[in-house]
Parts: sequence; C-alpha cells; structure tokens
Amino acid sequence: MKVFSFIFKIILYTFILSGTFNSSHSKIIGFNYDAKYISNYFSGLVSFDNFDYVNSQKFFKRLDNFETKNQNYSSKFIQSLVNLEKYNEAHLYAKRLEAKNLSSFESNLILGLFEFKKENYAKAEFYFDRLKPTFKHRLIFNTLKSSLNYWLKIIKTKDEKNIKPIKEVKSIHNNLQFVQNTFAHCYLDTSNTEKEFQNIIDNEKSNFSRYHFFFANYLVNKKKISQAKKVINVASETYPRNLLINQFKATLNTKEKNKNQFNCKNIEQIIAEVFYVLANALSSTSNYHLSNFYINLSKYLNPQFLSYQSVLAENFLILKKNNKAKNIYKRLAKTGSIYQWYSHKQIALILEEEDKSEKAINYLLNAYGDMESNIYRTFDLANFLRNSEKYEKSIELYSSILLKIEKEHKLYPKVLDRRGIAYERIKNWELAEKDLINSLKISPNDPYVMNYLAYSWIERGENINKALGMLRKANNLKKNDGYITDSLGWALYKLNNFLEAKKYLQLAIVLMPRDPIINDHFADCLWMNNKKIQARYYWKYVLSLDSAEEELKKTINNKLLFGLEKI
Repeated sequence: MKVFSFIFKIILYTFILSGTFNSSHSKIIGFNYDAKYISNYFSGLVSFDNFDYVNSQKFFKRLDNFETKNQNYSSKFIQSLVNLEKYNEAHLYAKRLEAKNLSSFESNLILGLFEFKKENYAKAEFYFDRLKPTFKHRLIFNTLKSSLNYWLKIIKTKDEKNIKPIKEVKSIHNNLQFVQNTFAHCYLDTSNTEKEFQNIIDNEKSNFSRYHFFFANYLVNKKKISQAKKVINVASETYPRNLLINQFKATLNTKEKNKNQFNCKNIEQIIAEVFYVLANALSSTSNYHLSNFYINLSKYLNPQFLSYQSVLAENFLILKKNNKAKNIYKRLAKTGSIYQWYSHKQIALILEEEDKSEKAINYLLNAYGDMESNIYRTFDLANFLRNSEKYEKSIELYSSILLKIEKEHKLYPKVLDRRGIAYERIKNWELAEKDLINSLKISPNDPYVMNYLAYSWIERGENINKALGMLRKANNLKKNDGYITDSLGWALYKLNNFLEAKKYLQLAIVLMPRDPIINDHFADCLWMNNKKIQARYYWKYVLSLDSAEEELKKTINNKLLFGLEKI
C-alpha cells in the first residue's frame, strides 16, 4: 500500500509538472530538464513528505543548480540534511546558496548557528538579521528571531538589566518566556538565579518538571551539592518517572559520567533548549517536519543531551513511522539503565499497535527479567499486561507491589485502582469493589477512580444515588472529560431524569464524538425524551463505527427493530 501511494504521488507530481513546466515556462526560467531530472525532484518531494529523509536528500542531491529555479527544493534539501544530522553538509550547501545570492530562511539559520558555535557572535547576528518570514515559519518567526537577538544582546552586554520579557513571543510560546528569563539569570549568575529557578519549578500552569534538572545542574556547578541533592530528591518524589531527573539522580549518586550534562554558562546549550521548546510547540500543532528540524538543531548545539531523542521518537510515533521510532528507542536503550526500560516499554507499545500482542508481551517480559527489580517497572509491566487482557498475571504483579510499599506511598492507591479494574474484568466484583473503595479512601479526589467505581455501580444497578453524587464530584474536578461526563449523564438516565441526562450525554458526544458506547447512551436518552428519529440516527451511526464491539452492534440492531421498550 505504501509503495502504491509513493508511485501514485510520483505520477501525480509528474502530471502537474507536465502542465507547469511546459516549453514556454522552460524558456522563461531558462531551465532545461529531462525525465530523470524531473523524477529525482519529485521523488525527493514525495520522500520528504513521507518523512523519509534518507531518500529525500539522496534524490535532491542528484539535482545540480536547481536551487537557482526552486527555493522550495533548497529549503527541503537543507531540512533533509539537518534531519539526518549531516550538519556539515547542510552548512556547505548553505554557503553555496549564499555565494549565489539565493539564501533561504533555513540556510541563514544554519550559517548563523555555525558562527554562533564558533563564538563569532557579530557574524551570527548578521545571518540572524537576514532571517525573513516565510509561510512555513510564520507562526514561530518572530519568536525565534527575537529570541536569538535577545541572547546575542545578553552575550554582548552581560547586563542583567536586559533580562526582560520578549515582546514578540507569541502566546502559544509563552512558556519560552519563563525558560529564557530563568536561563538568562543562570547565564549571568545573578543573585536572583536560585529564586528564578524556584519560580519556574513551582509554576502550576505548565509542567516544568525538567527544570528541576537544570536547577540541580546549576547548583552542582556552584559546588552546592547537598542543595542539588535536595532539589532532585524532592523532584523525584513528585515526578518519579521523569527521565532527566532520574538520570541526574543516578549520576549524582554513582559519580558516573552524566551524558545529560548541562551548564548554563554554555550558551550553546541554552539555545539548544530554546529550540527544544519551539520543537515541542510545533509538535503540538502537528507541524512535524519543522519540529524535527528544530529538535535536530538542538542536537547539533548540544549533541550529548539524550532527552532530545525522545521528542523525535514521539513525532515519528504520531506519524505512524514505527520503524523510525523503534530505531531511536533502540539507540536510547544502549545509553544506560534509565533510558533502557523507557525504550523497551515504548517498543512494546509499538508492537502492540502493530497487532503483535504476544510478541510485545514477550519482548517486555524479557526486558523486565534482564533488569534490576523496580516497583515502577513492575507497575508498568502490570499495566501493559492488563491492557493486553492478561488480567490474572497483572493481578499477581500488582499484589507483589503492594507487599513492597507502605500505604503512604504515592503509588499505593494507583496500584489498588488498577488491580480493582483487573478484578472487575475477570468478573470478581467483590474484590474489585474492595480495591476501588480502598483506593478512594487513600486518594478521595481521584476523578477517574470515582468514575470507574460509580459507573460500575450504575451498570450493576447498585448504589445509584451514591454513584450520582460521586460522579457530580468527579465532573466538577474534570469538566471536559468525555467518559466522566457520559457516566454522569448515564446515572441520571438510570434515575429516569431523562431531561438532565440529555444535557450531559449531549456534551459527552461533543467531547468524544466517535465513542460507540457514548453514542449508544445518547441515543437511548433521546428515545426516552421522545426523540425517536434522532435516536435511530445515532444507533445507526454506532453500527458504522469500527470500534463498536459485536455484542453492542447486536443490541443496537434489536433496538432499531423493536425500540427500547422491548429490549
């Protein structure tokens, strides 16, 4: 199928070309082409669109002097080279463009960063000033250019008076304001540096957990080892799964070489983090080509920083480029125990997605067996087995964790909750209910546990009023969660409050329009509100959904034939 798609795109592009690059156009642009040339160009475009940077740069490389006629080609060629970490080749090509007076946004950025690395800041500024907005880079142009100029000014003046918010930073990049402000204090080593780091890690609007790592590095570089340990130990309690925090903790305790070293006196490493933040923002807006481009520029500026690899892998996962993601995870797994389990877990998830469930389970079991025992790894494995419907085995692992930790441990209520779900799936409701209730006793404001327990009661026709109160509380805590909203609506339905039920079930449809059970619930509610034509529409819609289970489809077919009254 992929081969067919590739060939189809080549044919389509060639057809377009035949209508675009006719003889008259050829004379106007002074460009002589042949079929091979055309084939290489469009093969390069198709490869690039498919995130196949190996082949895109191979095809583009065969085109000599095409940049004189097509800037789109030169931009994508540079991006391909950077995304393959062929930074020197990208630089040489950028110089070639400059010599021909054909510089692009990408080429000026590359030239500027090369000068930046050599500490030729005046020359770097020259190239950064030549950055012009393009359609591709329009959303981050002002943010990027202003940020680069901001750091050049900080470097040049060494004056903390220049530490101030950057006006041009877009609202979608607001986190960058916090980051740059903190790093500027760190770079200049002002008296407010520790305060600024504390402010950023205490910020509740966004997850700045990785900045515990930067703060700790700053403290180590200042020879404040005990304070650094305190920062990391507090962070590891709050974010026990954070890779950067765990990496730092391991290296601090073992004196092993830290591959994720960071020193904010190193301006390249700061700019690398700026690009990382931008890459994340681009990824969140589905601009994966540019996200890959900027994260690879981060790697160019700080090649030892392992955390950048995970962003690339996540981008490829979203794009269903599973082999590319797997290759990154395999490389990460070789860097040490911290990234080893994370990488194995991600590979197992990919295998699961590829419908290789048994292979995924065996892969993760083998990886688990080869590593030192750890309750979080056991928890991960148990969750994976539960999601793979290996409920009995998952229950064994959950139970083994509970024997090793105290009730005060943050993981304890989560383990109870997950084990309760596993018990419910094997129809042992007595033990399931006990675990879910005990989980809520320890963590009474967990909306998801409340939802699972309450919904189970509703489905069993038990404790309906109690379930309703619990779901109202869960809904107040998570107002835009489709499952919780559906559960609340369904509880009201079960209590024959069809009018209020319709309000919540309709909202649940908006939040999760393709969920078969939510659509079925809404249809039932419409029927009871005497909206029978609309109800039939939603039932028929459920039948069209691939995710709808056969048992549900059978029930709905009966509803369509006989209505709710006879079901």
